[in-house]
Amino acid sequence: MNKILMMAFSFLVATAANANDQTTDKKENSAQEKSTIIQMIGKFQMKPESRDQFKAAMMAVRKGTPSEPGALAIRMFEDKNNPDLLFGYERFKDFSAVEYHRKQPYELNLFSAAGTTLSAPPIAYVFGPALVEEVRAPDERIVDSSELYAVALFDIKPDQFDRVVAQYKQQILNVRQQAGNISFNAYRVIDNPTQLVVVEWWKSAEVAREFSTTDPLSMETGKLLMASLEKPIPEYLHELREVTPTKSEAAQSSDFSLNKKWEVTGFKMPESVFASADHPWLYVSNVNGAEPGFI
Repeated sequence: MNKILMMAFSFLVATAANANDQTTDKKENSAQEKSTIIQMIGKFQMKPESRDQFKAAMMAVRKGTPSEPGALAIRMFEDKNNPDLLFGYERFKDFSAVEYHRKQPYELNLFSAAGTTLSAPPIAYVFGPALVEEVRAPDERIVDSSELYAVALFDIKPDQFDRVVAQYKQQILNVRQQAGNISFNAYRVIDNPTQLVVVEWWKSAEVAREFSTTDPLSMETGKLLMASLEKPIPEYLHELREVTPTKSEAAQSSDFSLNKKWEVTGFKMPESVFASADHPWLYVSNVNGAEPGFI
């Protein structure tokens, strides 16, 4: 199992490198920083008896990653309908940031834990170009329990792929116009020309389902998918619940750093200000010798 996992994690890094090569070839069409961004979804099938162990290792990655210099976003999700299925979303500035991330102690610990806690090798879906320019919710926004956050990992029949892509280019714009939609994006998958990842976020499941069963273009898209996918639609859909650190875990975590903004010396009561790199906090210190100071 460990050899298979090693191959899976190596494939993830190699695929990310391929994503870096493909995006940097397009620098003339977009800003350089945007063109090198790498984002992916990881799918993890846990053994029921080892679920807590793997989730703890995954949470350590969730807490530690934001302090990395090239990390742009990370999220962790549980499948609402399968307690043994976990998803991780990561976005990095470039491939060097991915390499740095994979060498961190919490990431190495996750790999070690995966060898005994997963029932199948992890699957990485490294995003290629978005079908329509991305419109994402702010990274700091957490998915509320009343909202619907769903990911579809479609395997499309080769002779139907272009037709499905063309349909989704219309559907994305259609969905984004709806008041109940928070975000809707679709991506090709690097190194798999017949896969499509669709990520949708709605204010409620009721709003999303009513729209999908009454909107003409949505119903047309659904019919096309039924004829174009390798398996029935429900086998590809995952309704997710976001998992975040508790307040006590966040407070105890060492996954943040301080950057000095300024310091004043030569006074009886020197002062300094540090800004957290990962949180909207300022640390102001005032030292007064034998007299009480403050932080």
